[in-house]
Amino acid sequence: MAEHAQPIATYREFLTALLSDRERFFEEVVDTVALPAKLRYAVVTIIGLSAFFGLVAGAYSGPAQALSSAIKLPFLFFATFLICFPAFFVVQVLVGSRLRLLQVTVLMFGSLALTSVLLAALVPITLFFLVTGSNYYFQHLLNIAIAGVAGLFGLYALHEGLSLVCEKRGVYPRKALTIMRVWAVLFAFVGIQLAWNLRPFLGDRSEPFRIIGNYQGNFYTAILYATKQLLAGDQRPAAPGTPAAPPQQYRRLPFDTAADTARSRRP
Repeated sequence: MAEHAQPIATYREFLTALLSDRERFFEEVVDTVALPAKLRYAVVTIIGLSAFFGLVAGAYSGPAQALSSAIKLPFLFFATFLICFPAFFVVQVLVGSRLRLLQVTVLMFGSLALTSVLLAALVPITLFFLVTGSNYYFQHLLNIAIAGVAGLFGLYALHEGLSLVCEKRGVYPRKALTIMRVWAVLFAFVGIQLAWNLRPFLGDRSEPFRIIGNYQGNFYTAILYATKQLLAGDQRPAAPGTPAAPPQQYRRLPFDTAADTARSRRP
């Protein structure tokens, strides 16, 4: 805190610290400086910027899907946090962490806020391919890749912060960092499963709007299917009632809103 006489006091300073001066952010959290304000700024960032990304992604299928995705994406972040946080905090305390509940909460929400900032920063890329009429499956894979990169960077920032706390302040044991890495993998898997259950996010123009779809399969088979369809040159799933049926091995294999409908390959 010697280099910064004044603590983070505005939303602009909060965003600046997240992007370019995270050491200042982490040190203030350890010093319990203005934690409620930081938590409030993080929540506003998560809701606003992740909803913005969801709005643009869902616009592929129209206003209803855009609004639905704008609501579901922030919900996905908060629900994943609620599921994973209790175990993480209790284990950290058991291995000797001296960080309090609010401090760990602010660190984690700061990580999710940084993820949301990155999602919003990559919106122009999503919007460009949306406007230029990109391949349906490409649009799916692009949005998944963007979300994955942003999520990984957010978890990396959390690890970076805990490492700093461990090395400079001695309030976080080094062995807890190993547990944090394992927990990060768990957090990612929980987030993926929740996203799969909350789909569609992109939507299918050939189907009626649905807030939550009823699909079979899992996220990983869906990724493989979308990749295969993209390489085969398919633009989007076939509309309901299309005469040509898909090959048996892909029958009823879901991918987001395209699930549970017959799919056909282009000749």
